[in-house]
Formats: sequence, structure tokens, C-alpha cells
Amino acid sequence: MSRMATSEYIGAKRRAYAGLKPDRRRRILDEVCETTGYSRKHANRLLTGSRKFKERKGRGPKYTDRDRAILIRVWREVGCPCTTYFRANVDEWLREYRTCVAHVPDDVAAHLLAMSASTMDRLLKGVKRDRPGSMQRNRRSGRNEELLKAIACRSGEIVMGCGVPPGDIQTDTVAHCGGDMGGNFWWTLTATDRKTQWTELQPVWNRGMYATRDALDAALRRIPFEAWSVHHDNGKEYVSHAIAEWRGVRWKMPFSRSRPYQKNDNAHVEQKNGSVVRTLLGESRLDRRELEPELRRLCEDYSDYRNFCVPCKMLVAKIKRTDGKGFTYRYDRPQTPYARAISEPAVPEEAKDALRRRKAKINGIVLYHRILKRLRRIRRLQATLIDTSPDPVCSALAPDGATPPGTAFASGVGAKQRHIPPSQPLRKVSSF
Repeated sequence: MSRMATSEYIGAKRRAYAGLKPDRRRRILDEVCETTGYSRKHANRLLTGSRKFKERKGRGPKYTDRDRAILIRVWREVGCPCTTYFRANVDEWLREYRTCVAHVPDDVAAHLLAMSASTMDRLLKGVKRDRPGSMQRNRRSGRNEELLKAIACRSGEIVMGCGVPPGDIQTDTVAHCGGDMGGNFWWTLTATDRKTQWTELQPVWNRGMYATRDALDAALRRIPFEAWSVHHDNGKEYVSHAIAEWRGVRWKMPFSRSRPYQKNDNAHVEQKNGSVVRTLLGESRLDRRELEPELRRLCEDYSDYRNFCVPCKMLVAKIKRTDGKGFTYRYDRPQTPYARAISEPAVPEEAKDALRRRKAKINGIVLYHRILKRLRRIRRLQATLIDTSPDPVCSALAPDGATPPGTAFASGVGAKQRHIPPSQPLRKVSSF
């Protein structure tokens, strides 16, 4: 404890100490001795007021403003190193500074040589570092700070999904990197409606701002009703000038983002990332640009399969248990997103008629088998492209006989999903 804190603590105990019986005074005395580390005799004198704290007069500042100014000049001339390293070599740097830059008085030089690293830290506090390469540093995040401030930061789950009209969209991206974030690979953009749970998938190459903009626009256009709100996380793919310009021209609706490090603010789409995207493509790596047409058709077919053929439940009540331990969750009857959209009064009749015409053309079993064929084709194409056209950068970095990075889909390295050769039929996934 500091002297000021100890003085305040003793003062508070002194007021309670006076006028008490001996047994209670002993308890207070024991507590003060344990807290402050004083002996019982000294603590008793402090509590009774026979001894008071004495203010200690400090020595005052040892180093002058001139010492600090010359320290800053020498420190900047040698590249603004850490004070621990600067202190270890200060005699040599001071000699070189005197030789090449300017003269340093002997008394100031003696003060610099006597300073500790902690003292240098205190004197250099608030001084901006100027290091080689500072002008080449990436300042993109700083430029996007204004865009972040323009997007409302809030939870996307303030109102339960059952209590909002259709069109409250949540969106997120999922990486298909196979456990290795190095190099180029595909992402999947997921957009889901909270009320009907209508979900659309779109592939995105490297999550660039223009690719993300086009994928988000395509996903919103495929949703059969008008979107009135879009909520996403703090990913930099959504905070860009391209998306800001597109948002103001194409979609006249509010965009919002989650609070930092709060994944439950985007809970609906986070759940779809696992139950929809990972169920379809697993944890394998997809890192070939030539897969784009097949991936786009696969995502659209699988979106139709999930929306028209696969029922899902929706949370309608979250009640605190009477014993105070957790909540009781209640869900509605399982329905497909198509059935939810048809039964929703807020969806226009024109949109419902278009949905009925789309549903009349869809056979769930045929669509499911077409999805399996597209998956097999994508896996064969991924394996063939890796075997015949390896990434030149990866090949240059990999040692002889080693598997280049970015080939986890073919080799199974870093991927949880087992690779299936082209000749082997794809096993059906039971979670479909």
C-alpha cells in the first residue's frame, strides 16, 4: 500500500477504534497489522493518535529540461530503440553523436550515462517514435475508421427473430482454408433472414471488397422479399469504400455491425455457418480460381435445397428458470423457410406467387443428387488442378518431395474432412 492509502486506511480504522471494548479493539488491531505489516505497538500508536504520519520531502527532479531535450535528440538520431537497448549502448552512441552531430556538455553527458532505462522511459513518455519504414506502414485500417463510425454498432439480437418482420438480414463469411490461412482460397458469404430463416450462399475469392460487394448484392437479390436491414460483424470485408458506395446507390437501408468480440450479436448467421456451410463443404481447402462457376452453381442449388426442402425450427420464447439456473427455450413447429415465407402476412402476394412457381419446378431428391454430383466434380477438379498446375509460389517455397502449402484439400493435411478420390462415390451426409 502507498503511504497515502495507508494514511486513509488508518484514519478510517482510528474512528472505529476509539471507544471500543478491549476484545473488539484487539480484532481491529490484528486486522491492521495483517493489512499494513506494522508491528502491534506501532499500529496501536497510530490508531490511538499518539503517533502520526510524517510527510517525507522528496529529493525533487534530478534531471533538467536540457537533459531531457538532449536525450530525445540522441535517441532519435540512433533510430528510437527500446530504452533497455539504448541504455546498454548509450556511451558509444553518445560518443558518436558528439563526433558526427553536435557537442554535448560534459555535465549533460554524465547525466545521460547515469540514467537508468526506467528513468529514460519516464523522460521519453509521450515522445513520438520515428523509425525507418514508418512511412511505408499500411494505413488502411486508419482510413477505414470513418467508415466504421458511420455504421451503427449494436447487437443484432436485441429483438428475438420471431418478433421482427421478414427482411432483417444477417451476413457473415466462412473461410475454406483447410486450417492454413496462407495464400489464396475461397470464402463463402452467408446471408440469412432472421424471421423466415431463408439462407443464401455465395462464393467469394479472397474476401476482397469488390468480390464481397458483388456476392452480397447477389445474395440479397436472391432473397424473395425486400430486405430492410442488414447486420454484419466487424470484418474488414464489409467496411470498405466499395461497399459503402454500393450501399448508398443500390440499397436504401440501414446497415449495422456487431459489437467487438460479441459473436452472439450475429447469432443467427453464425449458426448457419455451421449447420449449412460446413455441412456442405466441411473443413477442406478450396484454393483454385477455376472452381468459381461450379462453386457458384453449387451454392445456389444448395441454397434452394435448404430453403425449399429442409425444415428448421425457430426460437419463440426464452424463459428464466425458477431455480435461477439457466433458461428454458421453446421452439415452434419445424417448417421450411419457403413455408414460413408463404405464411407470413408481411410478404407481398407477388413474391409468394413467384415462390410457388419456383417450388413447383423443384424436386428435392433430384436437387439433392445434383448437389452431390457437383460436389464430386469440384473435388475432382480441385485435385486435378493441384496435381497438374501447382501454385508456382508454393512450389518455389516447398522443399523437394514435400507437399506445397495450400494443397490440404488433396492431401488431407490440415483438414478434418477425408479426401475422396474421383473414382469413389461420395457418401451421403446424414445431417442433410
